Amino acid sequence: MLNSVTCNHVQHDIASFSMTILISHPPPHDTTTFSPDTTFIKLISWSVWKDSLNKRVVFIYTVEMESPTLKKAVCFFIYAAILPFMSASASPKTEARTAETRAIEEYLDSLPESQRIAQIFLVNIQGNSSYFAVENTGTIPHSKEGSSHPLVPGGALFFSYNLGDSAESTMKFTESIARYCRENKILRPYLAVDQEGGAVNRLRDITSYLSSNAKVAEKASPTEAYELYAEQAKQMRALGFDMNLAPVAECLTEENAPLLGLRSYGGKPETIVYSMAAVKAYQDNGISAVLKHFPGNTDTDPHTGLPEIKAGKEQAETDFLEPFFFIMASSPDAVLMSHARIPSIHSEPACLSSEWVNGILCGRLGFKGIVISDDIFMGALAENGYNPDRAAVMAIEAGVHVIMLSEKTFGPVAEKLLEYAEKHPEFALKLRAAEKKVIELKIKCGILKFREENGKTVIVEEGTDEQIGTLQERKSAFAEAKKRGDEIYRRLFR
Repeated sequence: MLNSVTCNHVQHDIASFSMTILISHPPPHDTTTFSPDTTFIKLISWSVWKDSLNKRVVFIYTVEMESPTLKKAVCFFIYAAILPFMSASASPKTEARTAETRAIEEYLDSLPESQRIAQIFLVNIQGNSSYFAVENTGTIPHSKEGSSHPLVPGGALFFSYNLGDSAESTMKFTESIARYCRENKILRPYLAVDQEGGAVNRLRDITSYLSSNAKVAEKASPTEAYELYAEQAKQMRALGFDMNLAPVAECLTEENAPLLGLRSYGGKPETIVYSMAAVKAYQDNGISAVLKHFPGNTDTDPHTGLPEIKAGKEQAETDFLEPFFFIMASSPDAVLMSHARIPSIHSEPACLSSEWVNGILCGRLGFKGIVISDDIFMGALAENGYNPDRAAVMAIEAGVHVIMLSEKTFGPVAEKLLEYAEKHPEFALKLRAAEKKVIELKIKCGILKFREENGKTVIVEEGTDEQIGTLQERKSAFAEAKKRGDEIYRRLFR
């Protein structure tokens, strides 16, 4: 057993908030001080969990914490389970960061208006064999580009009907998207899919089977879960995907159980550690993970109605905020906002609320990645006075970076945003910030890359062969990962 363990806190900004936990055997019974902000933790209880795969003992510590960041929280430090999933990447040097920021600004300036605004949309697409755009720049009169250019979203959201009947056919379709964009001189979209596991398993007929979150938490250790998700990520990457709209990081409660069911990992300790394992497994293998749905849901399906969480402020923080707070240690690339309202905290739906996005998620929880709205065409919004145009404006005002649409067209909504930006300079700045965030994501995904040219940092587009390999290399990588994924599934679940 180690005498001391140093790890980075869930505030995500590693330089400003770190902690040292003194661990002995038996566990300490005194109060331990975090630094540097005089945060105090008090050990409440501890238990032992056997990690059979690695033949080691996992100690689960429950502590009470008093902190300026979150006044009172109960967190679960899972020694030897959480620590491997903590992110500890150093910030780039200031000069390099400045040069890269300048390069992003210049790259955005080089894009036509239609392509800049397109970056903030995550939209469903047409077909499953050969890609083509379903709208043109004529749907965005503010772009002043006429109707001669195709309009492609910044992100393409795949549903089951967008998938071929084999891995190879899906690879060819995703490659056709890149080819279409290359031929039309358009920045290609990142490709996203809902691959949670269990019932929400878009790739069920292609990849190795992925069990539900509840089943994973029941049958697998955190290490085994990491291995399971890592092989799934490798298969997704080989297919051409960049993002997984998973994991569901909501604890199961009486209020949300009828809706979430097996999509949740279960209680708070399970939700925290397995969500962290999933995030790290996907992102270690080239797939951006998306925590969802922040801050939570009820038993109301947001496709048909507006969820309202009736918890008081203290219960809301305990049951809904805390799991996300601690999962931030794994540095997820994105968080997907829910449409739920928690009146004890704010009256607006979370995805349209600056209090939730800027005040809580990006403020108190310290999240610095991409913030994605849930589908703004859902009944939860449309039937409660938030039509898509209004919802899109409110989402960007709130600090959301990406607007999700289940529809296949986004031009009319983009036009409304540009109209509003023309009259409201502060809103225009928020649009620009959202566009920059998506460019940063595409650099991380490998769609774009920094390059030095004549002593200057610039951004260039990366071909799919360079990003994820040739078709033959992808087929080989997919087959190997699927074989390992199948083996893990049989070992754990059969």
